[in-house]
Amino acid sequence: MKFHSSLLKKLNYRLQAWLLDRLARACHSASLKTRKKLADLLSFIAFRIIKLRRSQVVESMQKHLELNLQQAEELARKTYASFLLNAFSMAGLKFMSDEELKKMLRVEGFEHLQNALSRKKGVIIVSGHFGLWELVPPWLALNGNEVTVVVRRQNNPYVDQWFEEMRNRHGARTTDSGFGIREILKSLRRGHILALMADQDNGKQGIFIRFFNEWASAPTGPAQISLKTGAPIVPLAGFPDFQNGHLLKIFAPLYPENYSEDLAGQQRLTSDYSRIIEKFIRQQPNNWFWLHRRWKTRPQDAPENPWTQLITGKQSNLHSA
Repeated sequence: MKFHSSLLKKLNYRLQAWLLDRLARACHSASLKTRKKLADLLSFIAFRIIKLRRSQVVESMQKHLELNLQQAEELARKTYASFLLNAFSMAGLKFMSDEELKKMLRVEGFEHLQNALSRKKGVIIVSGHFGLWELVPPWLALNGNEVTVVVRRQNNPYVDQWFEEMRNRHGARTTDSGFGIREILKSLRRGHILALMADQDNGKQGIFIRFFNEWASAPTGPAQISLKTGAPIVPLAGFPDFQNGHLLKIFAPLYPENYSEDLAGQQRLTSDYSRIIEKFIRQQPNNWFWLHRRWKTRPQDAPENPWTQLITGKQSNLHSA
């Protein structure tokens, strides 16, 4: 019985990976018009029929963007369609030539990254699940940079391998967020770029910061690594623009020497780069992944967390966002 269950699970995993590959190939070869039609159709099903996390997304937009119900529902509908169109565009990454990828992005603020790299401490780029995030690290790798992407492994090993091949195709490398600390520190010592996603709930162990005027649990890694190694943090985002070419916008670096090395310094540094992430989300809210439960973990859920203690016991040390 266990053998049959294991075999079925393996077959199911392989089928998922095969379907992902077929869809990605189709997305790469399809016209923009076709991808838009498919995104509109699937978003209609997800938003109107299945109502996939619809109430959560609408309520979150009402609260954090200060919209009325009608405005929030309209923006939410656009968000589902934007997410799918962006996903279809990123899915083709595995099948793009180097020249295709190079032409997909135009850059603003590249001097910020160059200035940070010139210090020879490595650079930590932080972004969110916004726009065309998967295109950024390989594009940077194609433009002469050594890039290591910190990833979370997929439960399906065949899907995980597919994403690994996609991310490595144009020269970027990956390391596991749970077990790759040696590779992370080594890459920074060599002056490389470390790419981290920093916009999702980090559970009870996270740093609590103000995000859209509400406490949220943020990852501890970027600030801790920056303060330990001296690597600047450079926020950036890939803004979709299907008419004029997608825009990679790079923001000014945050230098670790401007922050204390204690808990308050880590919290302040995390707040500062999170404020920049919030800023570009506000510019194009339909391009952020609102389906994620960003504010799931509350400070009261983690009373033993030192950052919770910092909030409740040493309020004056906090850097408000």
